[in-house]
Amino acid sequence: MPGLGNNLNDLKMRIQQIQDEISQLGSPEPIMPEMINTTNALRLNEYLMKSDEKKTALNAVYDDYTRQLEQIVSTLLSIQVDLKDIIKTEASIIDEQESQKTGKKTRVKKSKK
Repeated sequence: MPGLGNNLNDLKMRIQQIQDEISQLGSPEPIMPEMINTTNALRLNEYLMKSDEKKTALNAVYDDYTRQLEQIVSTLLSIQVDLKDIIKTEASIIDEQESQKTGKKTRVKKSKK
């Protein structure tokens, strides 16, 4: 379980890093009227390719992060079920012990009479 926590922290840090990289890209450069349309389109295309690459990486990390969280939740739910079973078992043992103590006291009282 500690490995999962460390892995989640690594994924969070990676998510933050990619988000920062996307922010650093800023917005596309404005169209420069002195350049021909093809050049402006190439510049925009270059920006969009970098942006898409970063967003694809971000989606992959979010996917890993989500899988890790699902695994942790599944493990926690499994532990919860196990704990409920243990509590039920312990309660039934305690009930048996209490009924045995009560039964013994009743027998002792009857035999003393």
